[in-house]
Amino acid sequence: MSTSVSKFAAGLRLCHHLPMKKMKAVVLGAAVVLSVGIAGCSADQESSSAGTSVAPTTTASSPVASDYTNLLIKPSDIDSDWTLKSSKAEKNGITGIYGNGAGTEKITTAVIVRENATSAAAAAKNDVAQKSGAAFTPIDIGVEGGILNGPDGTTVVVFAEGGAFSIIEFNSKTGEYVPAEVALAIAAKQDAAIKNGVK
Repeated sequence: MSTSVSKFAAGLRLCHHLPMKKMKAVVLGAAVVLSVGIAGCSADQESSSAGTSVAPTTTASSPVASDYTNLLIKPSDIDSDWTLKSSKAEKNGITGIYGNGAGTEKITTAVIVRENATSAAAAAKNDVAQKSGAAFTPIDIGVEGGILNGPDGTTVVVFAEGGAFSIIEFNSKTGEYVPAEVALAIAAKQDAAIKNGVK
């Protein structure tokens, strides 16, 4: 485990806990809604509107043995006291919710397998940026990768890798931001899981 990831238990206590709403577009305002509904954006769609989802297009790649659970990071990739609280199969993807032992921090990650994953990641970033009034900072993870600190201490990372894209949301009850190096260390683990799982 890297030094950054091993510091996660302390570092992630610097972000804000907010609930996830399923099948709605990503919204940043008083709360952040992480949604796999953004996966339904068409290839040429620049942004999506809240509460709207469109059926995903046919995918060009598929995970090994069609098991989307292998696209999620392991709790041990975060820290020793973290567990996968729940996972939900989505069309062409999966959403996982992780929590720490104290119940004070949460990470929600969605991985969607798409033929036009790069375009979908760009659309997700555009949508989050517009609704938050903030801008993504480019990152060296995947394609179209970026990190953004939204309102109320929520941090969002978006990137595409091969035939899939991911949206990761970091939240904590303290309302302060997760350190960027911690968020990026977790995102790099998610990127590796996608590389290994999508062929």
